[in-house]
Amino acid sequence: MTTDVPEAGNDDTEFVAALSASQRDLWAFIVSVVPTLADADDLLQEVNLALWSKRQEFEKGKRFLPWAIGFTVRQIRHHRTRQAKSRLWFSDEVVDLLADDWSAPDTFVEDGRRYLSHCLKKIREAERKAIEDKYGKQMTVKQMAKASGKSLSGVYKTLNQAIVSLRECVRRSQMKAER
Repeated sequence: MTTDVPEAGNDDTEFVAALSASQRDLWAFIVSVVPTLADADDLLQEVNLALWSKRQEFEKGKRFLPWAIGFTVRQIRHHRTRQAKSRLWFSDEVVDLLADDWSAPDTFVEDGRRYLSHCLKKIREAERKAIEDKYGKQMTVKQMAKASGKSLSGVYKTLNQAIVSLRECVRRSQMKAER
């Protein structure tokens, strides 16, 4: 049985790895400019097919995400043309500005992760443990209270303090970086 999609050979391994690694960023970009999650899911599939069909045009050694965002912008425009009746679409100029921003070497998400990692080291040990238990280990507050011997309200208070401390630290870090 033959298919329309060529099989990935050894030369495609690097491309497949880059495409796979970019899925979260591509989907996040698409979600930021389309009106519904269903549109975003459809567009990501279309983008993946378009990128695969143009994989020979990708220059090895170049940054993949900016190249992929360029294809994504074209797919968004094509999709928007098909869905012309919707009034929830951004203009071409806004999509281009967002694409430029997403293609930048230091994206908002990367900076945020770096700030958060730095700030996690600066908060109190009890607050850091509460954050790790809640978000790292996916524990419920009830489970956290049982494991620590604290009351539910005590765990909520510690968790809230940790979130406030992290939020303030990240905000200060962002302000320093903007200077």
